[in-house]
Amino acid sequence: MLRRLLFFTLLGACIVLTAAVSQRHALRLDLTAQQLHSLTPAAQAALDALQDPLEITAFVPDYPVQRAQIERLLMPYLAHPSQPGLHFIDPVAQPALARDMGAARHGELQLSVGSRREVIAVPDSAAIDRALNRLALRGERWIVAFKGRGEAMADDSPGGLGRLVRRIEDLGYRFIAIDPRHTEEIPDNAAVVLVAAPQDPYGEHTLAQIGRFVARGGALLWLLDDPLPDYVVQRFGVGLLPGHIVDAAAARHGLDSPDHAIVSDYPSAVLPHPPAGHSALKQARGLTLDERDDWQLVGQLVSSPRSWNETGSLRGSIARDPTAGERPGPLPLGVALQRQREDLRQRAVFVGGRHFIGNDQIGQGDNMALAVGLLNWLTANTLTAGPAAAADLDIHWSPALAGSLALGLMGLLPALYLALGLWWRARRRRA
Repeated sequence: MLRRLLFFTLLGACIVLTAAVSQRHALRLDLTAQQLHSLTPAAQAALDALQDPLEITAFVPDYPVQRAQIERLLMPYLAHPSQPGLHFIDPVAQPALARDMGAARHGELQLSVGSRREVIAVPDSAAIDRALNRLALRGERWIVAFKGRGEAMADDSPGGLGRLVRRIEDLGYRFIAIDPRHTEEIPDNAAVVLVAAPQDPYGEHTLAQIGRFVARGGALLWLLDDPLPDYVVQRFGVGLLPGHIVDAAAARHGLDSPDHAIVSDYPSAVLPHPPAGHSALKQARGLTLDERDDWQLVGQLVSSPRSWNETGSLRGSIARDPTAGERPGPLPLGVALQRQREDLRQRAVFVGGRHFIGNDQIGQGDNMALAVGLLNWLTANTLTAGPAAAADLDIHWSPALAGSLALGLMGLLPALYLALGLWWRARRRRA
């Protein structure tokens, strides 16, 4: 009797403790092939990087079906260990509160982390992931590009930067182009200065601005081409090899022109989330690097072993000519440098050529991922915005098909069960 009483007492205690643990630690299994109900790696990394708790406000009327749809969409995010909060506001019952919070439509989501806020007009997983990535970006997010000396422009021309600008702004960065000849200082809130291969040399006024910007901790992304500024050689020890890189590996990736340098090995110190494939840098320039006591090499992008710097014409049959200073690959196409000054960590990236970020080349291979990865390293952000998760699949039946299925499930299937039962009963009686 005592053993039985002890057994039931322990069993009850186990049930109570199991219920208490299940309230705090939920177990969810996503058995869908597309992992529709799990966080993407980008969302997971963004939630892990948030410094303050995430609060989600949904402006949805008090309709159980609509609110259940929102809760189902947000379930993977709410299950994160940081325990984001979800609050519903009925814009019909509380119009003044919704108006004060800036809600513009029913179904809108507002994600808040500290003083930062992101508004999602039409909620879906991809939009939420992008908003979380923007909220998780640290520090200043302004990217300043120089113009006025023949640099690549932020427009939709073939060599422009329009596609890159839209991508990085979608990730949470802000882009502005300035003419340094008309400014005294680069804005203090700039995180990166982009120098996209100027065709004319900079004056002392512009170079002094760059020097002061780097000295106070600003990051620099310089795309090099002729003419090579003496400033880059003297301050950073970076130079250019003669000619343009040609790479026999380009044909393997379906590129007809050999003047595409193929990069498939990425330095993990610079790109912790490296592109999955290759990058193709058209008309790239090989770089040289002299050692400096202050600036340290962190990583470099190199061409394939089947490449060299061709100094002659690309027409007809070409081959490497060692007497013309043509070096065999792999050749450095980009270098990432870092300098530690007291409590400041200064970073700079130099890439030979600007074409790989142009509108006509940014979609080639993983050029976009490479450009975004370099900007993330320069701004000390390790987040990555991977491909969006596959959208949930809604099945829309035609009226005829829906009627046929209903008739089969509600009429024919029960009749089949009844007939099978009667047949089995008659068989047993005959036996």
